[in-house]
Amino acid sequence: MKLFMTAAVLAMSLYQPLAMAHTCPDPETSPLRWGTVPPPWEVNPFSPNPPQGGPNIHFVRANILVAGLGRGVMCTYRNTRGEFSIWWPVLVKIPARSDYSWIDTQGGFVCVQGVDDCQFYVAE
Repeated sequence: MKLFMTAAVLAMSLYQPLAMAHTCPDPETSPLRWGTVPPPWEVNPFSPNPPQGGPNIHFVRANILVAGLGRGVMCTYRNTRGEFSIWWPVLVKIPARSDYSWIDTQGGFVCVQGVDDCQFYVAE
């Protein structure tokens, strides 16, 4: 019986979808380098500037936008011409309180660490 239960738990765990961490596109290795927004990301309609390519693009912050549930992720970048942002309108899991990369703010969460440190999870 113990062997059967162990096998059943193992079999069920194989069918669980694996949660994959996502990050904002890296401006050094993604099409953002040339001013192109990589799919599934979109240009933020409220961005102060359109995406612009160039060698001096730096990641500034990531925001999880919340209105009841996580409603999307916005990534902000800066170059010599100013800031621009892109967003992914997808359901996002709210960061755990123990995740100190994300700071709880009015309207969502913000991460101001490096692009690789601002990981988020898409809700399934």
